Amino acid sequence: MQNHFLKQLQHFLRDIENAEQAAQVPQRLADYLFSNQACLDESNITLDLINALSDWLEGKQQNLNQLYLSLYLFWLSALARNGIDIFYFGELNKLQMLGSRFRDSAINNLYYLSYEETNQQEITAFHNKLSASTAPFILYDPQGLKLAFAVEHPQAIGCISFYDLLIDNYIPASGEAIQYTHLLSQQYTSLAKPQVSTAIIGNSYSFFGFPETLLTNSVNMSAQSLGLKQAQQLTAHIIDRYPHVQNFVFCLGFFDLYSDLLKTKDDFNQQIIHAWSQLNSHYRIKPEEGITADGMQAFSRLVMPTPVQGQAIHGLEASKARAQICDSARLIFARSDALPDLQQKEEAQKRGISHSKSVKHQATLAENKRRVAGMSLQMAAQGKHAVWLTPAFPAAYVNNLDAGMKETHRRYFADLEGAHSRFIDLSEHPAFVREDFRDGDHLNYLGAGKMIGILRELGVGL
Repeated sequence: MQNHFLKQLQHFLRDIENAEQAAQVPQRLADYLFSNQACLDESNITLDLINALSDWLEGKQQNLNQLYLSLYLFWLSALARNGIDIFYFGELNKLQMLGSRFRDSAINNLYYLSYEETNQQEITAFHNKLSASTAPFILYDPQGLKLAFAVEHPQAIGCISFYDLLIDNYIPASGEAIQYTHLLSQQYTSLAKPQVSTAIIGNSYSFFGFPETLLTNSVNMSAQSLGLKQAQQLTAHIIDRYPHVQNFVFCLGFFDLYSDLLKTKDDFNQQIIHAWSQLNSHYRIKPEEGITADGMQAFSRLVMPTPVQGQAIHGLEASKARAQICDSARLIFARSDALPDLQQKEEAQKRGISHSKSVKHQATLAENKRRVAGMSLQMAAQGKHAVWLTPAFPAAYVNNLDAGMKETHRRYFADLEGAHSRFIDLSEHPAFVREDFRDGDHLNYLGAGKMIGILRELGVGL
């Protein structure tokens, strides 16, 4: 099978998914298949595609759905018939964890390049194999990300992160509950209470900014470093599973549009990813999607175990262990410590400069903008209300953030304003003083209480 054939079929599928281009696809597809007849077999799947294409071109079929489905099944069949090549960048132990779950029948070759590899000849040879592959899938973990993206491979069917693949298939990083999973699970189970009307979702800013002791009809589903990808999955899950929750508060920092938790190498963030994978597996958080030309979905259908079921996390339902962990967390939330003035300014400055480095992640920015737009449309369609909140920060933090990052954040969320969406920016609110912050950019208990009071005055139900 020719090197470009399978990738070109994926392009046709994506063009049909695009309403502006869909009408032009059938004739282009017919011309392409005619020019590549050697890649067609005599199976029923191929015959179904030819018939669906003929019906459209002859005007017998006015809906592209049947053609799309026929092309999608043909594409998957061709991938399976040809066999795929996996090119893994990163840590061997993570590849071994995945590899133990792969269905070998769909795989031609599996190649591995260590993130520690420094021999340029080895690296070049690896990328050359990738370029020559008919059906390449790139897999990488956070350690291997930089190496994976060092060379562009536009012919790759999918470029998939290790943790995205775990989440997509409801595979936990381990089967034994860790403390952060207990914290998330405690809040998650509270969503079932009928009096809960608001879900608060975000990272450490809302984790510390909304202590449960200060809330009445709200549940704080936040965790340190939680990103917009997790927020999107959780929002869709809550809408589907807990329809009595009518309001969502998304508490976001200026850098969140530029960030993807699942790509981080930070040791602490790895623990949050670990917890999220466990929560996702135990409660099946990530919504199942319809068919798309997405490379990860194709990879999962071809290589990963089916049906996708998730697994119960051992110890997560142990009420005594969870109570002890949550009691310890409440002590942290209740602290009203504040740094001395000079130390806080130094910490705030460092954090602002550090977070500004995220502005270079323009691809992630584009992904997250689409993600937030989809969330906003979904909530509006279901009659839900969203508040996009920028919390209070010390002045030294805001002043040391990249100006373009701040402008992009404010302009983007302000543009979401509408009947079902509201943007509230408290980042420079004059009511907040040094004593309201626990460090360079997070509220302490006093500051959290002040922010919750201001939001209630603005009509946000908490």
